[in-house]
Amino acid sequence: MLRQALRLKSVVSPLASSFRAAAKLHTVPALPYTVASGAKPLLSPAALKIIYEDHQTGLVNRLNELIAGTPYEEKAFHEVLMDSARSLNEVQIFNNASQAWNNDFFLRTLSSAVEQKPMSEVLAKRISESFGSVEVFKREFTTNALGLFGSGWTWLVEDKDGRLVLLNTYNAGSPHHRRRMQREDETSTDHDFASAAQNPYSGASKFSAPAKLMANSSYVPILCVSMWEHAYLTDYGITREGREKYLNNFFKTVDWSVVESRVLRVGGF
Repeated sequence: MLRQALRLKSVVSPLASSFRAAAKLHTVPALPYTVASGAKPLLSPAALKIIYEDHQTGLVNRLNELIAGTPYEEKAFHEVLMDSARSLNEVQIFNNASQAWNNDFFLRTLSSAVEQKPMSEVLAKRISESFGSVEVFKREFTTNALGLFGSGWTWLVEDKDGRLVLLNTYNAGSPHHRRRMQREDETSTDHDFASAAQNPYSGASKFSAPAKLMANSSYVPILCVSMWEHAYLTDYGITREGREKYLNNFFKTVDWSVVESRVLRVGGF
């Protein structure tokens, strides 16, 4: 299924196996909650239907069309994602595979529970080690997401040194491979801005991943939010205030036990 791997080497995602049917076609795996229930308060049933049933199904169907009759047809989902990321000639295959993986990862971070379980002390400590406090993390994550101009994703990721940092990727950008992160700052210098003091909507944070990366660098995704318009337009509209409410409700809908399990899997505690 789409959670094929957080580092794509050591952490498995449900999308990989469900993406592989007897006809060697990838399929959309079921969510741990129903579309009819929504993922409240973040997503109404109508919004979830667009994201999951319409958008996700379209991505997977298009991917199957693109890989039919090619060597990718015999590959597991994570292999399609990573191998197409390394090839500049497979942009459409990568875009559909990566967007489907990102979308699934986002949706599996959410819970439909009426009452959200609080973040564990263990996870709160891990986040505080990198950000100073959970409150600072949420503020800086929101700043990065609001500063993302256009469609994309805001991520909490683990770097090669075990630090938790923030990352914005545009369009179908993936944290798994440097060549395919699709970041607007890929040609800029390293930054260390105090985002709240300089520009609350700049998207540049002192907790952001460095703009300059070593060759073959990648990050381990821990948490992400979709900043694609189809994710928030139905329930929140197009305004900045609407996106702020969307992000506020995102933190109210996160299943923190899922986030904790991802950190545990990459040896983050």
